[in-house]
Amino acid sequence: MLRITADVYSGRPNPVADITDEAEVRATLSELTRDRTLFVGPRSSEAQTGGLGLRGFWVETFDDGLARDFDLESRVFLPAGPQAPAGRAAEVAERLITTADWHRAPDTFAGTTPPIGTSSFREFLLGQLASGGRASVADRVEPAGGEQAESPAVTCQIELGAFNPGFWNNDPNVMSSNNCYNYASNWRTNTFAQPGRGCGNMYTQITCDEVTRAALCDGMHHRFDCFPDTEKPRFLVALVVIPGGGDYHWYRKHVEGFWGHKPGPTAARNVDNSGNVIFNPETADRGPYTIFCGYFYGCDSQRKRIN
Repeated sequence: MLRITADVYSGRPNPVADITDEAEVRATLSELTRDRTLFVGPRSSEAQTGGLGLRGFWVETFDDGLARDFDLESRVFLPAGPQAPAGRAAEVAERLITTADWHRAPDTFAGTTPPIGTSSFREFLLGQLASGGRASVADRVEPAGGEQAESPAVTCQIELGAFNPGFWNNDPNVMSSNNCYNYASNWRTNTFAQPGRGCGNMYTQITCDEVTRAALCDGMHHRFDCFPDTEKPRFLVALVVIPGGGDYHWYRKHVEGFWGHKPGPTAARNVDNSGNVIFNPETADRGPYTIFCGYFYGCDSQRKRIN
């Protein structure tokens, strides 16, 4: 059996699928190992890089005999998109996308996630692969549930922390176990925190309405709905989602004037998918996260509630 993990999400756990047919498993590994420059080992610094959107695939074997036959480690990473090496990487990635049964994805360490429609998810991944993961379309605003109109006449006191990516990036376990929601909340849980899970009412689908509802349940406020001083630190954060319900992503503003974020298990950073420093999350290159949901305030009780 082969287990395929698409490294593509930021907020939700990455989708996982198994290839169980023995003949297909061997054919896939044969394709993968024809050019060993295509993949890297689990401890390589090249693994878990890339921005928002498709970054690559983890390929895992569970049989030491199979690993020996193809001279593989138990887990290797095939980069996809702009960080992929030239050559057959896209061809092998397409084989993984079309062969794996994403509808029967096993639960991840973070628990059960909303179901993935096999056809639509395959189309999403193939679209990401064809675009090199860098395509972006015009932003459109989807009103979040209950969102108040932003009122510049209201002044709230907030805190802006210094950009400190080393806290999130220097320990591989911290980097892989914390996501964009952890980063936006500035709270390390090592649980890949999900909006609403801490308050016992997690989102049920990926829309602005639902992720907003879940984050408010954790204790966030809409922007200009002020918190008292007792809730310091009160961070300014922003929420975006992928059209069609794929995933969500969060940003947090820093005292330096730019915005930081952490795409899933990859490194925290202050640049967008085009490598530009993010001074406006509404206009930044956000890859497939093209729906901007709005701005929010985090607070101390909210960040200590997330899980």
